[in-house]
Amino acid sequence: MWRGRFLLRCWSDLLKCGIPIYSWRSACRWPDVMTRRPVLEKDYQELLKRLICPITGSSKWSLKGTHKDGLLCSDQNSYYPIIGGIPRMLPPDLLGPFLREAYPSVLERWPELVVFTENTPDPERDVIDTLTAYSFQHVDMADSVALRDDWLATWNRFQPNLPPESFSGRTVLEVGSGEGRHACLVGEHASLMVGLDLSRGVELAFQRDLNPNSYYVQGDLRRPPFKAHSFDALYSNGVLHHTPDPALSFRSVTGLVNSGGGVYVWVYGLAEMSWSYRMSHLAFLRPLTNRLPQSGQVGVATGLTVALELGLWGPTRILRRAGLEQIAEKIPYADAADKDWQYKIRRMFDRINPPVTHYISKDELSEWFHNFDNTEIINAYGQGWSARGQVRASS
Repeated sequence: MWRGRFLLRCWSDLLKCGIPIYSWRSACRWPDVMTRRPVLEKDYQELLKRLICPITGSSKWSLKGTHKDGLLCSDQNSYYPIIGGIPRMLPPDLLGPFLREAYPSVLERWPELVVFTENTPDPERDVIDTLTAYSFQHVDMADSVALRDDWLATWNRFQPNLPPESFSGRTVLEVGSGEGRHACLVGEHASLMVGLDLSRGVELAFQRDLNPNSYYVQGDLRRPPFKAHSFDALYSNGVLHHTPDPALSFRSVTGLVNSGGGVYVWVYGLAEMSWSYRMSHLAFLRPLTNRLPQSGQVGVATGLTVALELGLWGPTRILRRAGLEQIAEKIPYADAADKDWQYKIRRMFDRINPPVTHYISKDELSEWFHNFDNTEIINAYGQGWSARGQVRASS
């Protein structure tokens, strides 16, 4: 009987979270995130002077409309919309499907976009699936409040001995900014903070981030829409391993950093990591869950949440109350034991949602950074690799 009552309470809490159980991977809900607050007035020149067309490399832009909702037009007839203050710099093979699904009214407003995005090659299936999957995760399943303490805790785990204030006075690019958790922290100190993401997570990031010197751009990191050597530093936390070719993705973005600038990445590892971390990836489930529609994935995430509440989080809380903190912290996912249901379901969904996942070895990271100075590869608390280095000056 008690189990029945417990499960009913779990389901009740789930419904209170507003988790959209019936969304499908092929037809993600596209909530109008951009209407949640007015777009801040910003000086877009610092951003625009760094933007290029990811296809032609053109950097000469004219603007139709406004910096809030307009159209960037290059001198080589490339067109990219600005929606809600965010330049959508996806290459045309991704931009067309994205706009047709998410913002058909933008295509109606700007006929140039229709011509620009038609007759393009079909996008890579893994990439369009990643765009859809993370748009759903970052927008439809977003935490209801900004969990700043949680953001800082994950930053410190991903980037040991590199506090956000280390970027004070620098121009910084985050590759794979998601919903802006870490860009919000770094943007408080950087002279310019730019977040680049494939998904609609940039919309939630833009809404949350009140730093006047922070900007967000939607684009493909493998074809980044920025001039070479545009930034003093670049970081990427938990993103490169979700691209089809992580090493190629790394090479695609490091040229955006000035000579002597810092590059900092955190990626999944498997060998040499802690047992609890390896188990937490649920890699054995992905061959099944990757075939499911989003409604099925949310259902699996919900079931996992209930199971972990019974098997891990409940015992973790009991151990903590008994003063056995050291034992409790060795339990997988112990850091989530006291979080609310929405957070926990989202955490489980994050483990089964990515269409593509790679696990990077220390040797591979060494190869990535072999042309950098002052390199360091850190086993970050047995929970992934944190690697960093300085861009070597050209000889």
